[in-house]
Amino acid sequence: MPAYISMTFEYSRLELDYDNMKELLAYIKHAGLEFKGGVNGSENETIEDILEYNQKKLEENFVLGSGESRENDYKQMLFSYDGFSEIRGYISNNYPTDREYSFTLLFPEEEVMAERGVYKTEAIAKMKNIASLMWILPKTRTVQTELENSDGIPTEQEIKDGAAPSVCPLAIVSEKQFGHMDTEGYTDDHIYAGGVLIMNKDIKLV
Repeated sequence: MPAYISMTFEYSRLELDYDNMKELLAYIKHAGLEFKGGVNGSENETIEDILEYNQKKLEENFVLGSGESRENDYKQMLFSYDGFSEIRGYISNNYPTDREYSFTLLFPEEEVMAERGVYKTEAIAKMKNIASLMWILPKTRTVQTELENSDGIPTEQEIKDGAAPSVCPLAIVSEKQFGHMDTEGYTDDHIYAGGVLIMNKDIKLV
């Protein structure tokens, strides 16, 4: 896959139960992401089979070991959405920190950015729609975006402690969290389910 921009949905393992992946599937469909197939040997599997596999991995608290074959890792998925050539989705356990897991969507950077630091208006609108619709999943803590080779997203707790969320190009935090942040540098859109979608005020759009 070419260079990408990631959108990561953060969840707590303390809320892990037997149907987390079934809930995630419902919101993937709600957001309008069309499943195209699995990756690396699971191309012909259904999304239900892939997420059931990932559910079992989460329940086992599995983390891929150093040097361990990637065939043992969580299974990835490919989606299409409104003109994007490819969107890849995957589960990470104990990320962004211990006792948390996340679901990440990867968008081709060249389809989101016109040039470094300049974003395409239409692509951002699509990403905002996906993020807003998937935010409704009650277990979602934060939605954050970052460029490839960034240092990773801060946790919800780190944001509570004063860290800035990763906003490249957008993020969603709770209304309560937004009220405690330094918000001067952001535009804010108060969305449903108690969320606030933020973007940097100096973002460049074409």
